[in-house]
Amino acid sequence: MKAAFLVFDKPAGITSHDVVGMVRAVTGVKKVGHTGTLDPFATGVLPLALGRATRLIQYLDEDLKVYDAVVQLGAATDTGDPTGTVIREAPVPDLDAATVQAVLAGFVGTHMQEPPRYSAVKVKGKPLYAYAREGKEMRAKPRPVRIDRIDLLELHADRLRILIECGRGTYARVIAEQVGQALGTEGHLTSLRRRRSGPFHEEGALDVVTLSEMVAGTSDWKAALRPRRGAERMPWRPRDDVRSDLGPRLTRPIDVLSHLPISPLPPPLQARFLNGGPPPAPPAGTDSGGRYLVVAGDAVVAVAERGPEGATVRCRLPI
Repeated sequence: MKAAFLVFDKPAGITSHDVVGMVRAVTGVKKVGHTGTLDPFATGVLPLALGRATRLIQYLDEDLKVYDAVVQLGAATDTGDPTGTVIREAPVPDLDAATVQAVLAGFVGTHMQEPPRYSAVKVKGKPLYAYAREGKEMRAKPRPVRIDRIDLLELHADRLRILIECGRGTYARVIAEQVGQALGTEGHLTSLRRRRSGPFHEEGALDVVTLSEMVAGTSDWKAALRPRRGAERMPWRPRDDVRSDLGPRLTRPIDVLSHLPISPLPPPLQARFLNGGPPPAPPAGTDSGGRYLVVAGDAVVAVAERGPEGATVRCRLPI
């Protein structure tokens, strides 16, 4: 399978790594990687890199994230989400949509946000969640986060649904807690759906039911893709057939790396370059330190970078 990206719609109850394992198993592609973890309770856009596309993950521009979040008011949990234990409770005041939207508007902009206790941010070489599970109090330094938009979608007596557009590294769990406190109570996430991650959108994302139907001809995805321990696995279609069905859903690297300028590699220079030769000159206007794609036809064969003494190759992908 050629280098490509696949947008997966992760269901609740499984990890991002579980999704990677399923796709690897049904396609036979050894190298499959996700570009950003979703918590097990969360759903939505999980971009996957297949084959040599895994080498390109670090060059993606996924700064813009869009989340659909439900905030339960009246209680805060130690994890900030439904998997945790309630640690604080407070009565919920009577709220109207105008009041809530005015409070939400105050979150727009750049702020300092402290990563939650149950996060993968490392302190002294160890993730925060490891300290939390050991009952140890460890905190990470606050870091700047950007919230571009936060809108009220639904309002109920003790919960609200909001749309968050934000930059990479923003924790919706922290926003939920802060929104609850700003409304005069407590709050935590009860559900979270990622609708967009950079160039990857939920429209057209592959869900587990569709994958199950492709692979085993059934909508019972748990039986087909994640059978109980000791249970016999359903018969799967040949991997070549599954790959063929997945083909229309795959996205080319050149399309998801469109934020980088392109330098075409002329056919007479392709053999030399693919054998370790220098990259073509960067596109006009590329600043020192700027990266660009080296492209043969519509295939990305390298990511190069302009330096003070010429261009260097940062990543090569054989045709």
